[in-house]
Amino acid sequence: MGRTERNRRPRPADEQAAAMPPTGRKAAGLALFLAFLVAATLAAGAEIPPAAAAPPPAGRTPAAGVGPASGQEPAAAVWEGDTAIAGRENWQKPWLPDLRNPGRRIEVPEAGRIDVVLLGDGYLAEERDAFAEDVRSWYAEFLKLTPWKQLCGVFRVRGLWTPSPSRGPAAEGTYYRVQYASQGLTEVQSAETRRALYGALGRIGINEARLSGHLTHTVVVMLVRTGPGPLRSPSGCARTLASPDGKTTVRVAFGAYTHHEFGHAWAGLGDEYINIAKPSASRTTPARPSILTISNLCYTKDPLLVPWRHLAPGGPLNPDPGSVIGVLWVGGVREEGAWHSEARCLMNGRHDNWDLQKTRRGASLRDPQRFCFWCEEIAVARTWLKTGQLGNAAGGEELWEKWVREVRPLYQKAFDVAARIKGQNEANARERLAEAKIYERPAPPP
Repeated sequence: MGRTERNRRPRPADEQAAAMPPTGRKAAGLALFLAFLVAATLAAGAEIPPAAAAPPPAGRTPAAGVGPASGQEPAAAVWEGDTAIAGRENWQKPWLPDLRNPGRRIEVPEAGRIDVVLLGDGYLAEERDAFAEDVRSWYAEFLKLTPWKQLCGVFRVRGLWTPSPSRGPAAEGTYYRVQYASQGLTEVQSAETRRALYGALGRIGINEARLSGHLTHTVVVMLVRTGPGPLRSPSGCARTLASPDGKTTVRVAFGAYTHHEFGHAWAGLGDEYINIAKPSASRTTPARPSILTISNLCYTKDPLLVPWRHLAPGGPLNPDPGSVIGVLWVGGVREEGAWHSEARCLMNGRHDNWDLQKTRRGASLRDPQRFCFWCEEIAVARTWLKTGQLGNAAGGEELWEKWVREVRPLYQKAFDVAARIKGQNEANARERLAEAKIYERPAPPP
């Protein structure tokens, strides 16, 4: 969602469920499952989850560090025709950090490159430079967020310039025909929008990797401009848009401040805010986690099933018994029966959230500068998966077990997770978050 999100139209629970991505192109059984899932989702009229297509195994090469090449604020976007190029120095030869060998990189084949295409709706002909600056600004914010700044070498970020004849909430004069009102975006999936969007993808050129018709290595970011000056818009959303012929789908993040929506569109993360107080959540947390469905939300208080139990206070990663990281914070679209792992996160928001002392509604619990540690891990795991780094196990459960057993310890060390948790604990203590009344501590395992 965008910065102004209080009045956002509620999203049905089935749309939240559909944000969880499947994986594993080379596993035949999993591919059959994905084909069934896509067909079932289409029949239900819900969102189609992002899929994963694994490229060939990658090699390794030396590199200086694992983050952006310069560490400086990105320079202005470079124009190549109507394409605004951002951060070419980071992704010209696709790479990921080598978790086993700090300071080195894994070369990722071109087939594994992830395309992020920024489009602009409502930009007038004289606002070409403003669009280029918004592309640069989006990429600058992208590089400030862990894990994207560490994984930036696999994301090719480009903006495609297309002016709109005019702009306004009814969208008759905008190129992509995105409609909005004061409470948020109202129509983002019209035939006109889909036709223009897929035409733009054909013009700019993308990674065509797909599974069951879904573009697995492309995400679209639609910047919606409602007036002159700094980019701003009503509350955003993330959706899956089908091509005009219905044969292809792609995930799209709409709005002005779209990094929250990008978390939905690429990593399959859910909203952590309270938007519906009652009835309670109907989803369940599976006994055996799968990378197909692992979520930043939990629907049980059973300590053996809470997916972020490795982050809980008193454990090796988070030895502070007074920590409020890895506990059960109330909310996950529903208020009752849904929890998330930290008080604040980029995937949280405002809506009907309680304040920390549970005295009033409408409190913003979004941290625009960071994902919580659990969302971060899911984002890394799914990027590892979609770039072929987890191999080709027969199913999502096996792939998640491989992540937990083999890769998670390497990720925790390379991303300095224990030290960062310690620092976040200190910040939370200064804010006295332990005194909040909207969380509870999981019971110790039996």
